[in-house]
Amino acid sequence: MGSVKDLQLLDPAYENRPGEGNFHFSDRYSVFDWGEMPDQIAGKGAALAVMSAYNFEELERRGIRTHYRGLVTANGGLVRFADLKKNGGGCETMRVALARVYHPTARSFLGAGENPEVRYDYAFFKTNRGRLNNFLVPLEVIFRNALPLGSSVFAKIARIEAAAPEGAREAALRELLSALGLEQVPVPGQMLPRPVMSFSTKLESGDRNLEEREAFEISGLEEADFQELTAIGLAVNEFISERAESCGLYHYDGKIELIYDGGLVLADVVGTFDENRFASRDRQGRQERQISKEFLRQWYKRHQSDFPPACEAAKAGGAGWQSRCPVKPVRLPAEMVRLTAQMYQAGCNRYTGRRLFDVPELEDVLEALEPYRR
Repeated sequence: MGSVKDLQLLDPAYENRPGEGNFHFSDRYSVFDWGEMPDQIAGKGAALAVMSAYNFEELERRGIRTHYRGLVTANGGLVRFADLKKNGGGCETMRVALARVYHPTARSFLGAGENPEVRYDYAFFKTNRGRLNNFLVPLEVIFRNALPLGSSVFAKIARIEAAAPEGAREAALRELLSALGLEQVPVPGQMLPRPVMSFSTKLESGDRNLEEREAFEISGLEEADFQELTAIGLAVNEFISERAESCGLYHYDGKIELIYDGGLVLADVVGTFDENRFASRDRQGRQERQISKEFLRQWYKRHQSDFPPACEAAKAGGAGWQSRCPVKPVRLPAEMVRLTAQMYQAGCNRYTGRRLFDVPELEDVLEALEPYRR
């Protein structure tokens, strides 16, 4: 199915009814859209499955429809979050309802410098707007509560400052800051005055940020359903932020994906350390430390600095760009891999309020990881 989850199809999806399948959460990880990286993070899959199950169940209690059906035991039975045993290691498989996936048409052309680029045609979604059912909406709905290190906002600011004509630079920067509710250029870790919603593509070779009008055009949804995307995103963000705050964590940002099946249905995975960025402060309450795969992204930016820009350049060539990328990822230090595994598991314990994984406390793990943040 993807670089970090595997899908076991149990019953195919049709337009008039959902299918059914199992998500197997692996210990693989992916950064910069690379796909499977050289290392595996033990216990990561189970930690993410448990966090997502916990969030789905709580969001359902708040009246939000989801495609979650339960966690799958070793003998194939279904259980709920409350059924998991203390120090039992969680569960890495989740049962979900499935929808049909319609892909936009990829069209190649020669871009600047004779390099092949790919653009995507969403005519199918536009032509069939309001007539599709039980389909994956081809968008990601993104929410931001803060601007952590690694936020794409800082890359946008850098592009404006480097490339915008001198006369237009100030206006472009002012427009970006206004959309975020800010008056001055932010610093990493800065909280926003209110949550900010945005959209990106879901079914392209790399995520592409979208203005709201373009997001509506390619969504396949009617106007009223499209407007509900933001309302659901805000409700999900509110719950995750409240939960994080209650256990001493900060919720920086995240995303959701949705199915349309007679109405919008929350899908894929929600509120984990891969989909969202969380942080904690040290015991002195000063230093902020991220608890997400952003920690791994930043390691590559510092220790293999040619890898991220090589990925970004190669994505323009469309699917299969990884094989054409001239820079391949190196392995992580073995001790860093071991501690990162504990970070995922200890973070899950903290967020869900139950000790499902037999690992040290989160603060101890984060302190041990500190040398790898430099």
